[in-house]
Amino acid sequence: MPDRSAEHRYRMRSQVSVPKLLECGDVAHWWCTHISECMPTALIHSPLAPGGLTDAPLDAVMDIAAKTDLGPLSLRDFLAHPQSGARGIVVIKSGKVVAESYPDLRADQPHLWASCAKPTAGLMIEYLIDAGLIDENGLIGDYIPALRDTEWHDVTVGQVMDMTPGMDCEENEATRADPASNAIRAFLAEFGLPVNGKVETLLEVLQSSRRVGTPGEKFEYGSPCTQVLVYLAEAVSGLPWAEQFRRKVWSHLRADGPFQAHLTPDGVALAHGVVSSRLRDMARFGMLYTPSWSRVADRQVVSDDVLARIRGGVRDKAFFMSGYDGPVFVDRLGDDTMLGNARQWDCIWPDGDLYKGGFMDQGLYVSPGRDLVIAYFSTSATMQLTRYLRPIATSDLLA
Repeated sequence: MPDRSAEHRYRMRSQVSVPKLLECGDVAHWWCTHISECMPTALIHSPLAPGGLTDAPLDAVMDIAAKTDLGPLSLRDFLAHPQSGARGIVVIKSGKVVAESYPDLRADQPHLWASCAKPTAGLMIEYLIDAGLIDENGLIGDYIPALRDTEWHDVTVGQVMDMTPGMDCEENEATRADPASNAIRAFLAEFGLPVNGKVETLLEVLQSSRRVGTPGEKFEYGSPCTQVLVYLAEAVSGLPWAEQFRRKVWSHLRADGPFQAHLTPDGVALAHGVVSSRLRDMARFGMLYTPSWSRVADRQVVSDDVLARIRGGVRDKAFFMSGYDGPVFVDRLGDDTMLGNARQWDCIWPDGDLYKGGFMDQGLYVSPGRDLVIAYFSTSATMQLTRYLRPIATSDLLA
């Protein structure tokens, strides 16, 4: 049984730090479900009654197998394995919950989305593009005064959406291990922790970013890049990011609980990944990209045009595989049939399916063509639950 004593909670909270979270150990495991106790948080509620999902268990889904670092295992056996790190998974077909399991989580607990949140930041920009307030070929510095006199100035909105900024904000093994890298400096700023004795703001870290390549030439996955989209949405709309997300998305969702947008010490929503909700609600967000959106929302939140831009925005496979992250995603998924990335989604397949993954193996898989969503939470450094996504999606069980 998990330790729920006050002493344990105080001990875990006292140990929360960027290095501890990157370890994916006990502190990270606790923090994933208690972030609002550690960081300022904007709670976003929906006025709608929860609902839209029906239970229709299909036991055979749990028998779908994949090759993992723990061996070839059925989903059922993987979830039960003491080394899987799995905390919860839900599979929803046409609004019906065909598989659901919580091996290490209560269904009513909010949990970290990690980078599964990045499409929320992209979606806010899509709205502003549709409203004619942003041109994706426009320059970041022309929209965000605070970045006008920085090397972000002549990076385009589209290049930031696709994570090809040519800036020194990439996340990879080297930058995560370097306490002076912009990726780590950004994470430390988000927690109000010092770098060389000085506490920086997230904006200051971004302002100090330097050009390391030609924008548009290389896929460079990095959370600081997504945070530029947060500043962009706020600069153009004049609203805090959390309020935009409430108005445009969560207030129209029949959610079971609130969306928690965790904030920097100076109040910036960390939409690159430090957000939380219940698992079914993350899956409901995914359903907004499917034909069953009307089951969980009172309006079409993701337009056909937005979905078309995401699915049609992929570059060729050679581009995807030429950098650090394309091969990482191929290995993580155990699949090399994806076309590439686009507009804050990690992978897009020829069948139109979308995948977004997150730190410690969080996952959101959306198949508009199959009217299918798979969402899961995990605390694992090995990202093995991801191996089940394509086998589930392409199974004859869910055709």
